[in-house]
Amino acid sequence: MIHHYRLLLQYKGTHYRGWQVQPEGLTVQGELNRSLRAISKSSNVKSMGAGRTDAGVHALGQVAKVSIELAISADGLMRALNAHLPEDVRVLASELSDDHFVPTVHAISKEYQYRFTLNRESGALQTELIANYPFAVDISRMREACSALVGVYDFSNFYCEGTDVAHKVREIFECEIIEVSRDQWMLPAHYIFRIVGSGFLKQMVRLLVGAVWNVGRGKISISEFQAALSPKRVPRLGPVAPACGLYMVRVNY
Repeated sequence: MIHHYRLLLQYKGTHYRGWQVQPEGLTVQGELNRSLRAISKSSNVKSMGAGRTDAGVHALGQVAKVSIELAISADGLMRALNAHLPEDVRVLASELSDDHFVPTVHAISKEYQYRFTLNRESGALQTELIANYPFAVDISRMREACSALVGVYDFSNFYCEGTDVAHKVREIFECEIIEVSRDQWMLPAHYIFRIVGSGFLKQMVRLLVGAVWNVGRGKISISEFQAALSPKRVPRLGPVAPACGLYMVRVNY
């Protein structure tokens, strides 16, 4: 008999080729499946995440459904998984689920955060966790660009070409830039590009961050940025921001 569980996962994506299992290379889903096979003593395991984070991207609140041939309490599964998983992948919560729950389909919205500094040199403690963009920018202009993102738009100019999607229209509910002071752990003062939407295309957030950076530098105008939120293809408006600054924060159901 197959038993279903819903997990809340946190992971540091630095050493992984993303969430999804691939023919070669270490992935978060691959490590999760390996641990499930060891716990259930069966190769008949399935897992599905709420989003496919890319190589080097982190998660504070990835949701996954797992299905195994083992009756175990939700808390017992969490403890068993954390005993088998590598230290940079943790199960924070576990609960019983059913055959009908689909993490992707049933999600109402998702929140991502992109953390970055604007220092001439990157700090030692931010390596792999916070990106550095060593240029002078106008934060007020960047916040204006964030405000322009709220609404329903076609993000054809902000996704990784070659990925197969039914359509490129997404709704953005919230978008802002938050300033974070140096904390007690001595992480550097930095900024957070925070965005909440109905869903996101591959590399969409990192491409939006790159474009917003260029708005802040005055390399593109707000009107040029807004014009790119349409099916009409335009030249890329900015760099793909480094993966290390991106976090999948939460999935809302």
